[in-house]
Amino acid sequence: MNTNPLILIHETVVHHLTKLKKTPEDIIQELERKFNSDAKQALNLINIYRNKYEYMDSDRVTRCVIHLSNGDLESLEHYLELGKTDPRDVMLWAEYEKTNGWNPKRVRDFDKTFGQNKFNQ
Repeated sequence: MNTNPLILIHETVVHHLTKLKKTPEDIIQELERKFNSDAKQALNLINIYRNKYEYMDSDRVTRCVIHLSNGDLESLEHYLELGKTDPRDVMLWAEYEKTNGWNPKRVRDFDKTFGQNKFNQ
C-alpha cells in the first residue's frame, strides 16, 4: 500500500470522478421547467445525494423525487431525505396510484424519460 499522501489524494479523487456520471438531458430540462431560476440549486442538491448515497444514484429515483417535489426546493430536499432512507418509498409514491383494492396501479415508469411518460405530454 502506498503511503504517499499526494498519491492517496489522487487515487481518492480519481475514484470519486469515475463514479460521477452525466445527468440525463430530460432531468436537466425537467428541473429547468419545474424550478425555473432555482434549477441549478435543485441539481446541486440532487447531485449531493446521488454522490453521497449509492442507492440514490439512480435516474429513476431522481425522476421520482423531481416529480414529487412539484418545483419546490423544500419538497425536493424532503423527498431526497425520504429517498435516502428507502428509495422504494419515493418510487411507490411517484409511479403508482391507489386503487380500490390493496394493490396500487402503476401509472408512470420513471425508468423512462420524463418525455416518455404520458403525464408530461
